Amino acid sequence: MLTQTHKMVLRTLASVIEEATQEPTDWALIGSSSLQLQGINIESNTIEFMTTKNIASIISDILGAEIKESQNSPIKGSRLHLEREGISIYIFGDPQFEGEDENFQPVKIPSIWTGLNNGSLDGHQIPCSPPEWELILAIALNATNRINEIQQYLSEFGYDSRLVVRLLREGHASVATENIIWTLLEEQV
Repeated sequence: MLTQTHKMVLRTLASVIEEATQEPTDWALIGSSSLQLQGINIESNTIEFMTTKNIASIISDILGAEIKESQNSPIKGSRLHLEREGISIYIFGDPQFEGEDENFQPVKIPSIWTGLNNGSLDGHQIPCSPPEWELILAIALNATNRINEIQQYLSEFGYDSRLVVRLLREGHASVATENIIWTLLEEQV
């Protein structure tokens, strides 16, 4: 579970991001904090958001923090890095996630944005990337511990196979990644 400090920082940042965006689907909490808010028991020591480069720049201005361009794998794009209450925070603008066989640009994958889940944070709704997307990304980035936790959760609570198909197609996933996804999803944990 998220600590009270983690929740406080997340709630504050979500308010700042909401101020910088016009639509609730212009940004999403991603990564381990997103998974935690959706009930997946995974260690969460960072807070990560994804949005457009333009919105990341607006947030940078609001917070008075410098946005940097990252060309390093596995995540390329605009990146705002903050530290609050000992928690590392990343806001990615137009990120590209690169794995061995993949180059995902989630801002350009419509099904991520139409498939956002609302994570509840003390009554406040936070748009979260769907666990199906987080599983695809974990496979692309070879994040084994995350793969196992998400697989177990989806096996227990179910998954949206239509969403998985759309995410794979719109993200132009490799055949190898598709095969791994379906093998994991169809496997009983």
